[in-house]
Amino acid sequence: MEQDSYLTLPEKTTSEIKIERSRFIANAFPLSSTLESSEILSNIRSQYFDARHHPFAYVLYDKDVFRYNDDGEPSGSSGKPIFDAINKHNLKNILVVVTRYFGGIKLGVGGLKRAYFETADECLNRTIPKEIILKDKVSLKFGYNFISAVMNYLEKNKIQISENNSSDLVHLVCEVRLSKVSSFKKDITELTSGTAYIL
Repeated sequence: MEQDSYLTLPEKTTSEIKIERSRFIANAFPLSSTLESSEILSNIRSQYFDARHHPFAYVLYDKDVFRYNDDGEPSGSSGKPIFDAINKHNLKNILVVVTRYFGGIKLGVGGLKRAYFETADECLNRTIPKEIILKDKVSLKFGYNFISAVMNYLEKNKIQISENNSSDLVHLVCEVRLSKVSSFKKDITELTSGTAYIL
């Protein structure tokens, strides 16, 4: 079945963990584009200007775009674990940045991996994901004699009308969940005895 929904963050979330005197501060953001990620990262670097490292990872639903970056930490120690935490929660359109304040004790690559993953994971545990339903706009034109049957169908199936351009014919633009578009078109054709124009 076609994938027509994804989980994302409803709002910005923050958490902090202390490990061996180092502070790890995670900030997770809903994200809509790669351009927006640059703005958020710039703001984080300004907010925590006295920290040296701000590794991050983001995942966008569109074309499965993703990126992760260690930001000066040892290769593979930070960006990828943050990315793994995002995937564990099955989230899209999200950016997670973890800022580290060094506490004087070196953690090693393995310790850093665990610390960055745990901090991102803890941050994402603090929120209830929001489901985004992907929809398509379907245009319908049909005679007024079918209006009550069609309106009853739309109400029963909780299908929203985004435009009403009716004149001599009823002309509605409906927002239909992607996985339901073909069955919607079939149902409307049957309800209007094959007379509806459907685009």
